[in-house]
Amino acid sequence: MTPINFDVIENLFRSAHGAGRSVLLEHECYQLLEGIGAEAAPDHILIPADAHPTPGDLEAIPGDKVVLKVVSPDITHKTEAKGVRIIAKEMGAVEATHELMVHQVPKTYAGYLTGHQVETPPDLRGLSDAGLQARLEKRLVGILMCRFMETDAQGFATELFVGIRNTDEFGPIISAGLGGVEMEVLARETRKGAAVAIAPTGLIDGDGFLKLFKRTLSYQRLSGLMRGSRRLVSDAILEECFEAFIQLANQFSENNPQAEFHIEEFEVNPFAVVGAHLAPLDGLCAFTPASRPVAARPIHKIKSLLEPKSAAIIGVSARSMNMGRIVLGNILGGGFDRARVTVIRPDTEEIDGVPCVASVADLPEKVDLFVVAVGADQVPGVIDDLLNHDKAESVILIPGGLGEKSGSEDLARELQERIHAAHQTAGGGPIFIGGNSLGVISHPGRYDTMFIPETKLPKSRGDHSRNTCFLSQSGAFIIANLSRMPWFDPAFALSIGNQIDVTASDLLTFIKDDPRIDVFAVYMEGFQRGDGLEFARAVKETVALGKDVVFYKAGRTSEGRSATAGHTASVAGDYAVCEAALEKAGAWVAKDFNEFSDLLRLCTHFRGLSITGNRVAAVSNAGFEAVGMADAIRVGRAEITLQPFVGETQRRLEETLVQFKLDGLVDVKNPFDITPMASDEAYAQLIGTILDDPGVDGAMVGIVPLTPALQTLPGEPGARQSVLNPTSVCQLLPQIALQKGKPVVMVVDSGELFDPMEAALVEGGLPVFRSADRAMRALCRWMEIKVRD
Repeated sequence: MTPINFDVIENLFRSAHGAGRSVLLEHECYQLLEGIGAEAAPDHILIPADAHPTPGDLEAIPGDKVVLKVVSPDITHKTEAKGVRIIAKEMGAVEATHELMVHQVPKTYAGYLTGHQVETPPDLRGLSDAGLQARLEKRLVGILMCRFMETDAQGFATELFVGIRNTDEFGPIISAGLGGVEMEVLARETRKGAAVAIAPTGLIDGDGFLKLFKRTLSYQRLSGLMRGSRRLVSDAILEECFEAFIQLANQFSENNPQAEFHIEEFEVNPFAVVGAHLAPLDGLCAFTPASRPVAARPIHKIKSLLEPKSAAIIGVSARSMNMGRIVLGNILGGGFDRARVTVIRPDTEEIDGVPCVASVADLPEKVDLFVVAVGADQVPGVIDDLLNHDKAESVILIPGGLGEKSGSEDLARELQERIHAAHQTAGGGPIFIGGNSLGVISHPGRYDTMFIPETKLPKSRGDHSRNTCFLSQSGAFIIANLSRMPWFDPAFALSIGNQIDVTASDLLTFIKDDPRIDVFAVYMEGFQRGDGLEFARAVKETVALGKDVVFYKAGRTSEGRSATAGHTASVAGDYAVCEAALEKAGAWVAKDFNEFSDLLRLCTHFRGLSITGNRVAAVSNAGFEAVGMADAIRVGRAEITLQPFVGETQRRLEETLVQFKLDGLVDVKNPFDITPMASDEAYAQLIGTILDDPGVDGAMVGIVPLTPALQTLPGEPGARQSVLNPTSVCQLLPQIALQKGKPVVMVVDSGELFDPMEAALVEGGLPVFRSADRAMRALCRWMEIKVRD
């Protein structure tokens, strides 16, 4: 593509900024497009509001029709203002229309805004009807006379929208889809990605974005793939357009520290196709002077947070079991060396065998970890003491009310500024996690600062291997999942709260290189400014290391965003952007809480397994379950293939059916209903044969355990029908799955009596679900990412 002339574009911004504007006018947007080497704008001439069109102006515009458009920094909805007219290219008609528009458009638009207050720009609000009209008249720049473009096609999906906009969390993003109101309707009514493609520009190039765009209805129409249509524009032209917009966004954003201006929004809506090229028919651009970047955080100190050698805590009661006392007990209960813990408590020598000092300044040494468990009103003083006396490498801020509560924003901002200032000193100051952090569990660090008593949440102890890390903005989400998923035993569980300092991307960037951690579970309500993009980059690097990231983003609806704003995420952002960015980076983005736990279950159990396809064998001893599996093989764009059994596999399966006298009851097919008459040994032989098939990438095995043919009951080894008997299907199938090295998902669709059966299968290393359709949907999503990788 033609190199972009960024100097020309920067001069456009300087000129507009010097004129007191934060937007480019339409003809300036056309100049910007020329600067990035995109498709040429239609021939146009600006006729000032106090001037008149001339014969020379008309001669400069080809064709026999022209388009007249109002030009004003205040009028963003030209159609509603009746600010667009198509007329014959005749002197009399142009003069009359120009004069009519200059006088009528401000009045029309003032009337429109009066009835649509929500669309009124902030600097126009509060003006009376007459005052609003006067303001619009004063700032009307003129009328833009453009060539009327005869498009190559008309009707549904023949126009293209392309835009970039800056987001708080992910920086600039690019989006493309159907032009005009069609995109709005389809985005609302169709499946995800059908109407518009979205991606952060910091994670993608033109070629990559074209691949996303190819999934949309817009591409199907423009490329001629839609029935009855013909190709209107080539892939090369689309890719060049996307690449130009991406480079423009990255140049004028925080992605470029030297940028003088940042683009807040730039869109062309629509591009029409004229002569197999893209012709911009309208454009808008908003920009701001560049903001000052935040100082880097000393994230190497996360090591002190995760595996401290010394710790201190403030807020421990000497008389009652308050929050601080519970935290102290959990720290000691986790195995932390009591001699390396200090309590800040005046007039007390020791609490629970831990020595006390009167103040932060009296700490005998700088500690690796400092836990703040006082009220929010005392936090500023504690932070000042820690910074002034340099007494900690890392700090956990447990108190809430530091930014998420209305009225506390200024306090949070002030504390943040103090912390950032400390990061710019020689020692870098301490790092802070929270506020509103429920705490941290670190098995490698041998401590637990979560203020949940063990009577409510039994703790996992011991030095056994743990390969997962749980990062959550909500501490309640951590403890709820640990309580209901006993198989989930993360090495680290960090409640990061409001991210007043250390962010989600900081933690993932640091921990991803830990060889002990293979799977990350992440729950977020919002990212700090720009941190969504950094988090997506960290996800991409994590996945490149062969590790898995399962992610859930709350606040996807307006109601959900409102709820998170009152919780730990006063920074909740645009869900579609987040979803697109993290899926592109390689994370599993869960659609709901159940899918989050389901995907996490598969990732933790299937570590080290690789697949080359999505071919699954579905087996059950119940017909309804086999049908339910087949009905759940599609989730969005993801799909599982149920390949028929053929050749050697079919022959061996038929022999096994004969051996166990099942041949008169069932045929060999996929899904495979092997009837309630199948015994433990029959199950084992059939599954072993299926997993030997090179055309099978994985298996889903359902067992309705009430049949007397299977050993599925609780009991000690040797007891009749005990799941612990060596010949039980619960012992045989895990061994076979381990030998074959392919993913096997189990389904136990029955009641509490069969919980020990589930436990036995899990103990053997197999993931277990209690419904077949949910299991198949989870496997479908898991395979979607694994096959893509």
